[in-house]
Amino acid sequence: YHDRHGVIASSGFAVDEVDPTGAGDCFGAAFVSFWLRGAAPAEALRIANACGALAVTRKGPMEGIFPLEAVEAFIATGNTQ
Repeated sequence: YHDRHGVIASSGFAVDEVDPTGAGDCFGAAFVSFWLRGAAPAEALRIANACGALAVTRKGPMEGIFPLEAVEAFIATGNTQ
């Protein structure tokens, strides 16, 4: 992420990829959704990275969508790369 204040980088999450379909969509939707709700860019980016990572763990474009509680539990594992 970058804006006039600088650049923010966030580590990815290590997962076993099954199907990359929808990963970018999940990432983008999560980032915009949380940012518009008032999350700081770093927090929105962290959640978006987790959503994109989780999306590739299932086959198909809709099966990789998880509820927020599951995303938060995944983030809590700290399984970053």
